[in-house]
Amino acid sequence: MRDAGELLADYDDYLAVIEQPEQKKPKSTGSKFSMVTAAMIGLIIGISLWIVPAAPVPIPSGQLRYSLTSNPISQTIRSWIPDAPKINLRQDFRMGLGDWTGGNGSPVSGALQTDGLRLWKPTLKLSDYQMEFQTAIEKRAVGWAFRATDLHNYYASKITVSGRDGSRAEIERFVMMMGKEYDRVKLPIPVPIRADTLYRVRVRVKGDVFSTSVDGQVIDSWRDRRLRKGGVGFFGDKGEVASVRWVSLSEADGFFSRLFAMGFIVHPMYTMGGVY
Repeated sequence: MRDAGELLADYDDYLAVIEQPEQKKPKSTGSKFSMVTAAMIGLIIGISLWIVPAAPVPIPSGQLRYSLTSNPISQTIRSWIPDAPKINLRQDFRMGLGDWTGGNGSPVSGALQTDGLRLWKPTLKLSDYQMEFQTAIEKRAVGWAFRATDLHNYYASKITVSGRDGSRAEIERFVMMMGKEYDRVKLPIPVPIRADTLYRVRVRVKGDVFSTSVDGQVIDSWRDRRLRKGGVGFFGDKGEVASVRWVSLSEADGFFSRLFAMGFIVHPMYTMGGVY
């Protein structure tokens, strides 16, 4: 038999166990964090949808004016961006070629088809910018101009496809001054480019340095100081045909500008007064 002392000791141990305070379970923060994250994503998506301009409407080109945005919220947010572009233009040719000069063709199924040199009038007094366009080469080549002050003074580049299977590609560039061509250079392209395939071309014009990339890969970079300002355009020499689906131009190429580019695309606006 156990004596009284052992029983009292066991009883004291029992009391110590039952009187011990319960350990507090750590609060779960995962669910709250997930809710906050979802709310932030929803807010960003909502603001983006609010900022993005509506689809263009068929307005006669003579009544078009370019405005940075018709949304005051977009204007406010844009003012907070350190490297926001001063101008950002985009055209998909669904409303014709009223803002273009030169050439002798017309849009085909919502695309510009290259022929003689055609310049985008709202860009002709600019100097530094980034030009992007989506194009498909139908016959031989697609050509574009930049720093063009008129139809006789501009820099020109051209992507040409050749070979039986159309898989060999080259880039050409030259300077046109007073209607005379200077310094034509032809180089092979380190990426495969085929006819009848859509490509996205980006041309960056900054100071005296010009670079060209296709689908994100740089294919050419060079420099020249003869032409200081001028706009962009497209051309096709004899036997060359390409279709351009859309073209955009901006004056900045910083991180914040790319991040918010979808909200600050300039779109044609119908205005009763002057140019905004």
